[in-house]
Amino acid sequence: MRIRGRDVLHSFSIPEFRVKLDAVPGITGGMNFTPLRPGEYEIACAELCGMGHYRMGGRVFVHTPEDFDAWPASLKEAQQ
Repeated sequence: MRIRGRDVLHSFSIPEFRVKLDAVPGITGGMNFTPLRPGEYEIACAELCGMGHYRMGGRVFVHTPEDFDAWPASLKEAQQ
């Protein structure tokens, strides 16, 4: 993945994967990682970055290869 900050220092973190990457304004940082288990994992900002810090988060969804391969077909079925 590649990440860059726009305003202040942030730190992209997925604690369960033990990955963390600082997002520095003006600098594009990058890293590679490979999830080992399917599941839903939390994304967090690990650097106190300002008033909206508590809202900076998200989820990573890791699927099995079989589920990922079946995904396009499920989209087609949903459109019909």
